[in-house]
This record gives sequence, C-alpha cells and structure tokens, in this order.
Amino acid sequence: MPTTALGSEAVSQPSHSATKLVGADLVGPNLLNNIGKNSINSSGNDQVIDTSEYKNHFIQNAIQFIRNMQSGDYYHALKLTSSDLQKRITEQWLEIYWNTYLQQINSGSFIGFSSAKVKGSNEVHTNVELGLKFEQATVPMIIRLDPSGNVDDLLATVQIGEVAEDPAYSDPDAFTEKEVVVGKGTFALPGTLSIPKGEGPFPVVVLVQGSGASDRDERAYALKPFRDLAHGLASKGIAVLRYNKRTFEHTLKTTADPNHTVDKETTDDAMLATHLLEKQQKIDDDQIFILGHSQGGMMVPQIINKDKRNNIEGAIVMAGPARTIQDVVLDQLDYLHSLGQMPLELYEFMKGQYELLNDPDFTGENPPEDFQLGQPMFWDSINDIKAAEMAREQTKPLLIIQGEEDYQVQADMEIPIWKKELSHRNNVEYRLYPKLNHFFTEGEEGMSAPEEYFIPENIPEYVIRDIAEWVKFNPQQLTSAADMKTLVERFEAEGEFTNHGAARALKVHLSAVSQFEEQGSAEKVVKHMKGFILLLNHQKKADLISQKAYNALKSDANQLIKKWQ
Repeated sequence: MPTTALGSEAVSQPSHSATKLVGADLVGPNLLNNIGKNSINSSGNDQVIDTSEYKNHFIQNAIQFIRNMQSGDYYHALKLTSSDLQKRITEQWLEIYWNTYLQQINSGSFIGFSSAKVKGSNEVHTNVELGLKFEQATVPMIIRLDPSGNVDDLLATVQIGEVAEDPAYSDPDAFTEKEVVVGKGTFALPGTLSIPKGEGPFPVVVLVQGSGASDRDERAYALKPFRDLAHGLASKGIAVLRYNKRTFEHTLKTTADPNHTVDKETTDDAMLATHLLEKQQKIDDDQIFILGHSQGGMMVPQIINKDKRNNIEGAIVMAGPARTIQDVVLDQLDYLHSLGQMPLELYEFMKGQYELLNDPDFTGENPPEDFQLGQPMFWDSINDIKAAEMAREQTKPLLIIQGEEDYQVQADMEIPIWKKELSHRNNVEYRLYPKLNHFFTEGEEGMSAPEEYFIPENIPEYVIRDIAEWVKFNPQQLTSAADMKTLVERFEAEGEFTNHGAARALKVHLSAVSQFEEQGSAEKVVKHMKGFILLLNHQKKADLISQKAYNALKSDANQLIKKWQ
C-alpha cells in the first residue's frame, strides 16, 4: 500500500504531468521520495572513472545518454532511446525529468561517473548500473536497454544496503529456478519460475505485488518477502511464479502514460502470468493460485473477475485492504502523525489530497486543480475498488492472511469487513498473526513502525507452512450435490429467490443427483448437472433467482461436472 514514510513498498515515480512530478503509487511530493534514505552514498569518497575505457556497447550507450541529459542535449538523448519509449516521451519531457531529478537529489553539480557495469541481462532488458557522482554524493541509476542497445527505460531510485539472506527453511536442493518472460512486446516482464524437483505436475502460486515499483522479490529496504515465499513454497512442493512489476521494469513508459490504470499496473500482467503457466511443463494448470500482497491483495477480486479462461483455482489475500485505498491511507497518515513521523503541515496536505479521492465527482479526465498525487486516471481507476464487496458474489476459495502489527493495512479495521461481506461463503479461511507487520516479518511488540523494514528479516516459516497446507488441501468450491443443496437453502433464507417454488425445483433436482453420486454413476451425474444448469438459466431469464445466487450455483455446477467427467 502507499505510505508516507520509510515503509514504502517501493520507490516513487514521476507523473506524466510537466508540473506534477509525483509518485502515482507512493504518497509524497518528491519524485525520489526514498532516495535520501537508501540510495545515496553521501560519503563523497568515490573516484571519477575514465569512461573511455569501456568497450561494451550497452555501457557506452548508457553513459552517452546521461552525458546528453547532463549537457542539455535532449535531442540526442531522445535519439538514443527505443521506438517504444519515443512513442511516450519528448525532448521536453526528458528536460523536465532531468531537472526535477537534479533538484531532488540536491547534491551539487554533476562531476562524472564513479562506476559503470552491466547488472544483469534478460530477454527484455540489459541493465546497466551507473554511479552518478555529484559534488556531495554518489547516486546509482539503472539504465535499461533493449536488445539493440537503445535506452528503453531507466530506474532512478536503486535500493542499496543490507538485505535479508535466503531463509533457513529454503532448501535449494528441493527446487530449480528458470527465467521466464510474462507477456510480450512493449511491456514484457522478466520473471522467475521456481519449480519443485520431481515429476509433478505441481500446484503453482503467482505472486502479485503491492503498490509502487517492485521487483520480482518485492524488495522493500532490507526485506525480500516474495523471494522468501517463492523459495519457501518451492521447498514444500509448490511452484511459484514471480516477476518484475510493470512500474519497475518499465518505469518511464508507465509514468509517461496519461491513461495508466491499476488494471495495466496489476491485473493485466497477473492474467498474462496465468496464461504463461498454461504451457509450462511440470505445472498443474488446474491448480493455479494467485497470492496478492497489499494493493495486490486488494486487486485479487478484480483479477478473478478478469479470469475469462477460468485458470484461477483460488487466491491468497496477504495484507489486502477490504476498503478503498484512500481510506486505508488516511488511517496510515493518522498513525504516522501520531508517532511524530509526519509534520503537521505535510499531514494536513496529504490528508486533503486523499480526501479528494472520496469526492463522488472526482474524475481522471478532469481532476481538481489542486490534485497532486500523480496520474489522475490511475487514481480514478482504483479509488472505488472495495475488495471485500467485490468478492462477495465470487466463489473461488480464499485464504485471507494478516499481520496484527501491520500499521499500513490494519487488521482491526480490515478483517471485520472481510468477514462481514463474506459471511455467507464456506470456502474462505482466515489466519491472523499477532507478531507480524505489513511485510510479514516479526518486529517489536506493539503496532509496527516504518523503521522495522530496515532490519533484515525473513517471513517466518509458520506463514509458509500455512499457505502451503491451504494450497495443497484448499477448500474447493462445493464438491457434492448435497453441498449445493445446502447452499440453495441458504440463498432461499437470504431471499435470493423470488418464490419458494424456484428454490424447491433446484433442491429436487440436486436430491436426484445426490443419489447418482452415491451410486458412482458419473455419466448420470454429469447429464443431470447439465440439466441443472439449463434450469438455472431458465430461472435467471425469468427473474426467479438473483445474480449472486445464479453465479454461485452455476460455478459450483460446472465444478461438479468437472469433478465427475
């Protein structure tokens, strides 16, 4: 979730606006909100290197791009960029970006380069890390180049410092990892698929990050929660797919998109990840699960709604808000101000900004003149999402897990709403962890504070164990006609039928199917459940059954047919 202090899930990014270079997914008025804390080396001891010695084509282009930017030659800087990037930015955009960068670095004049190295290459990008030496500090920057050596994107805020090592419960001998690409074209994303050793096929979990520009490990300062989840689950026989988030791998291109939305940022790529898994060896494509953390957890119901291929078997909501994003952030602001970590002036400003999102007249096309949270279309696409309400009429099994010391998504606010909205469902489970913060690491007793994220820790093994057990033995959607008959009775009691005759007809039909199940007559079960669906369709057309009951019963009928076929 967005945050106003050190507990951000990722670094911020500039808006497409020339005058509002503000992170669309991070609270705060700075283009580089976190750079002062975990990216700048202020020792001033780094030496300037002779860049003429570098013969690597990618390093040369990255260096020349920065030289052009620094000298104000934005024409030639733009000429060094890819066609995909040129479709989205201009010389003026680069000028505004660079000047804002220098202003917020605030480290004196640019002197030269302290280092230049290829920091990794994949099918999407070759990543060159440059050390930019200023008078008062050295700042790392990653230039992403396409296979032809054109600058395709860049990451201006690179997290440095100590980070948690691989957890003790990770067993490298129990799984292998391979590089994959999620999606294709302009916004292709490099990822890692962790696969247990053995014949398989194995169930698989797709990890979906929270807000901000997160890498595949969802690194947040000293923490790597998605690395912990991937290695922990893979060690227990469950495959895991994690990938760089679009706002991390394609920061400039998403930032420069005036029509950037939360679906583009989160939902669409999660869907592409499930499509990729359809074709993977040793993966059970009937056992694909989504795990969404924070904003990713909030988007789980939306991801399920978009799953037109019915790939998703179930989902884990990890510290996912039940309410709107702005209501959750307003609580964050109150808490941080109470800790003395937010000056009154900033607190009042940010509170006013997020309250604008609760205005029913807010639109991305015509935002208030004083709106300064970044891309308005993004906020317009997310500010009405209420995950618990959205999940109410869905039927996919859910595991909702939450740390009770989480100040960013507070358990005592969110969990009661989840439970109230989903009280009618019998395939939702909850796990509360008294000692865990937002990133599911243990901190000091009491509500967590942002400083905890700078302490290298791993997700405890008991969390990994709970997730693994649920995935392997998850509460499937209703698996018998008797279960469905009970659900019909519940819907009848809740007034989801316009008359009792409609409910009675369904129950009679299901009683007959139960007899065929007891006899083990698969052919008759399938035949009569298909008839049950025809009856449901008739009742829906005649307005005898609510949309909610119709969706649930039809989904369960299809599941039962699938079971017996």
